[in-house]
Amino acid sequence: MPAIRLFDTTLRDGEKSPGIMLTIPEKVRLAVQLARLGVDVIEAGFPAASEAQFEAVRTIAQRVSGPVVAALARATNPTDFDVAMRALESSSRPRLHTFAPVSPFYRRHYLKRDFPATLDLAQKAVRLAKERCDDVEFSLVDAFRASTDHIIAMAKAVAEAGATVINIADTVGYATPAEIETVFRAVKAALGDGSGVILSVHCHNDLGLATANSLAAVSAGATQIHGTINGIGERAGNTPLEEIVAILKTRGDRFQAEIAVDTTQIGPTCRLVKRLTGITLQVHKPVVGAHAFVYETSVPQLGDESAQPPYEIMDPNQLGLEAAPEPMAKDMSVEAFGERLRRMGLAVDDEVVRQCWEAYRQLAERKEQVYESDVENLLDETILAPPQRYKLLYLNVSAGSISVPNATVQLEMDGQVRQDAGFGQGPVDAAFKTICKMTHRFPKLLRYEVNAVTWGTDALGEVIVHLEEDAQQVQGRGVATDIVLASAKAFINALNKLEQKPKEPSVFEFTEMESWQPRL
Repeated sequence: MPAIRLFDTTLRDGEKSPGIMLTIPEKVRLAVQLARLGVDVIEAGFPAASEAQFEAVRTIAQRVSGPVVAALARATNPTDFDVAMRALESSSRPRLHTFAPVSPFYRRHYLKRDFPATLDLAQKAVRLAKERCDDVEFSLVDAFRASTDHIIAMAKAVAEAGATVINIADTVGYATPAEIETVFRAVKAALGDGSGVILSVHCHNDLGLATANSLAAVSAGATQIHGTINGIGERAGNTPLEEIVAILKTRGDRFQAEIAVDTTQIGPTCRLVKRLTGITLQVHKPVVGAHAFVYETSVPQLGDESAQPPYEIMDPNQLGLEAAPEPMAKDMSVEAFGERLRRMGLAVDDEVVRQCWEAYRQLAERKEQVYESDVENLLDETILAPPQRYKLLYLNVSAGSISVPNATVQLEMDGQVRQDAGFGQGPVDAAFKTICKMTHRFPKLLRYEVNAVTWGTDALGEVIVHLEEDAQQVQGRGVATDIVLASAKAFINALNKLEQKPKEPSVFEFTEMESWQPRL
């Protein structure tokens, strides 16, 4: 059976979703979880974009073992390759990933070069990368709006230059499965069986075909699939890796392919990405949606109502998804709590275990039942809080059908404790307006979303906000049993991210601009 490699680009392409801003600790935690899941390649980022990106890639290269760690570098900027290799120097399995547009649309808009000049650029970029790293991946951008002859010509050129992986990208989600198969069979035949080059596919989901197109490429000879967890990404997103894993495992009879993935880590990984990004999952989403394994048990027209209907083609427990989670013991010791975290796949040190255990005990006093999902959220707040210019110390609100809603807020700002009060159309509005007045920041609220983390009226409430300020978008997340408090925490979380969010160049910026240079 051929081995199918999974190339995870959640930390690079997935983070291009509007409003997503992950801190370095959040990126590292996600990279560790991806390694635990068993992906073959983690694209850690674009180091030449900014100091924050460089540090994120370098830290992941230092702390993550197992998968290949890849970094992106632009073909037009030779210094990108040096910066990327400095970030990857601690990795035992580094990869440089570079790219060039092959379609006339992208070439004219971004590169302003004809095809022969672009072909020359692609070869030179691969040679530059190959001088610095043995493992080089080259992506043909917007390939499926280019002629097959141009795709084959570029694939052969970069293979001759030393590319070890050739990735054919449906950048705008335009292709159909039949077109994907035709192109991959043509490229595979042109390269020949003895080339040793890995063929890879990268699909976007604009027409809802990303998963189908990726599998069509596998049928035609691709042995690497790009994707993101939960399918996040710009516009309609990318190929959801969890769907690829479920299909290849469930339909092994059809694809006859092997993947080195611990399927029990699918659920924990998807939940972590959901919490870190604030992007909720549609309830009917395949594999990991809340209703993916919910069905009507009563089928009177078929007779036997006592037997379980034969609807489940996958076992949710094998995917790390519990249909009916068991509550956790409220009186467990810190040692037992630490052991429970380890069984949940959460690798944390003793100090974090103790901090989370204290928060767990406080939550257990307020909730009738506490579940592992509650603990995952407590852990997020314990170890993943971004650097905070603003810290919420106190919140008191008053609202009702007669009184005017008002909020009193106490914040720590730049080390100084300040307190103020304000009014609003409701308790959440009053809290937000008071915080804005105190911080002298007035971002636009683009989205406000409330979800229950678990079950029951005493469940933890999760609030997601998306804010925009000076054309910069961020998401904030807050969790509490009180939904107004959770809202205030989410708003403060987003303000702190606005303080950090760098203005980075697009990876499709093909000008001869200088790369950011790290301090060595």
